[in-house]
Amino acid sequence: MPATTDAILRFENVSKSFQGQVVLDDLTLEMRQGEFLTLLGPSGCGKTTSLNLVAGLIRPDRGIVYLRGAPANDVPPRRRGLGLVFQSWALFPHLNVFDNIAYGLQIRSVAKSEIRQRVDAMLNLVRLPGVAEKFPSQLSGGMQQRVALARALVTQPDLLLLEEPLSNLDAALRKEMQIELRRIHGELNVSTLLVTHSQEEALVMSDRIAVMRRGRIECIDVPHRVYNRPPTR
Repeated sequence: MPATTDAILRFENVSKSFQGQVVLDDLTLEMRQGEFLTLLGPSGCGKTTSLNLVAGLIRPDRGIVYLRGAPANDVPPRRRGLGLVFQSWALFPHLNVFDNIAYGLQIRSVAKSEIRQRVDAMLNLVRLPGVAEKFPSQLSGGMQQRVALARALVTQPDLLLLEEPLSNLDAALRKEMQIELRRIHGELNVSTLLVTHSQEEALVMSDRIAVMRRGRIECIDVPHRVYNRPPTR
């Protein structure tokens, strides 16, 4: 696959094993700037390992991960310019909503006036005005998920990584947040990589879907073609 000039992310012949078990097998993948790309597949197919490789939490055994066209295998996570929303949301329970969202800006020594402005803008973006002084324990699951998203976006990342972010919500909230995530992606045009086992989430939110199985990509295409004309059984 030839590289394109507008790729935000590229895997080139990436392999990863754990305790002798191959999890990713010579994976090559490219994601365009501004794209909403979903890695879809069952547990154990390699999708979360792929996300952790992008985040820099693990290193590939072979192959190269490129970010913005440059090799990133040796770049530490804090220097990758990423936002990450975990499956568990991982909010700091001892910090209020404002300080949770502001945390990434504070450790970057951003001016207090700018922090206030950017946190307020994020709270409006995720439709949570007026909750800045509340603590995570005082929020519903859907509200906590929005705070985690705001915290990931407030640093203005080049690439947003979402690890099963809706799996802890009930069915009604999942549907609502699918629409919200797509809206926010449209407003910010931030490149977004989603990992999920939910076909519904992938079909509703994605520009393209990469269906994974046993560490390889079975197919990658726009949602309606993946659904209507799958190339393999």
